Amino acid sequence: MALKLRQIEAFRAVMREGSMVRASSTLAITQPAVSYLIGSLENAVGFALFRREKGKLIPTPEAHQLIDEVDRLYESVDEVEAVARLIANHQRAVLRILLTPALSTGACVQAIGRYAARHPGLRLDIDTAHRATIVRRLLSGHADLAVLSLPVETDRIVATSVFASDLVCVLPAHRAPPRPDAVTPADLADIPLIGLKPSGVIRPIVDRWFSAAEIKPRFDIEVRDAWTAIELVRGGVGAAIVGRISVPPLGADPLRVLALAPAQRIEIGVVSPASPPPNRTVGALADFLRAQLQP
Repeated sequence: MALKLRQIEAFRAVMREGSMVRASSTLAITQPAVSYLIGSLENAVGFALFRREKGKLIPTPEAHQLIDEVDRLYESVDEVEAVARLIANHQRAVLRILLTPALSTGACVQAIGRYAARHPGLRLDIDTAHRATIVRRLLSGHADLAVLSLPVETDRIVATSVFASDLVCVLPAHRAPPRPDAVTPADLADIPLIGLKPSGVIRPIVDRWFSAAEIKPRFDIEVRDAWTAIELVRGGVGAAIVGRISVPPLGADPLRVLALAPAQRIEIGVVSPASPPPNRTVGALADFLRAQLQP
């Protein structure tokens, strides 16, 4: 016995509609085509499914038994369709997201939260780690994506640029800058600096910024992340150059934030392992962040 899906569809339509004419309209095929499908199904199963009485199509007891099983089959198909809709709307996905400490507060993580709010069934597992740890966890399959500064120096990672963040100089509020809105390398020549470690993305940019002006900076303290640098500035230790995205809203904070002249910036991107292909929600989240965070 080899039943075909089209035969089952025709049988179910006739049972639901009560006639082959109405079933043909539902299936968008001709009435003779429906009759042929029912006849071929009866031949396949070896028993009659309908009889005619006074011009009416009457299902046989066997047809009633068979339709119960067919309806259960279609209920399963409906469940599959429902799951497919959830997947299409990113409502059955689980995303393991890694952020650098600099991005774990403020606009970036808030945008991730807004994305989750728009997809109520989406589950997020968000963790914070330093750059080298993030890359290791991505490559070992322990995370689906990360948000960090670009570039990432490995061809085993796929990176999508999402937005740019200007570099800024963070000073204690009591230190009056020579200009109200920006600092040059010369302005910082004699100020103790908290420098981010050279292994990151920002420090090489800062080094080139000073070098172009032939200024040798005083990096009295080196730290791994912008948070620590900002806390040291808040304590009055010196100044730091960080990404603007890392600076919390100031309010009554005893900090002064100034642009660099000439301006410098970093690219922030969503990165994921090159293999296997990423969860489709990764691309959707990257697009959302780009729309939310680009100026």
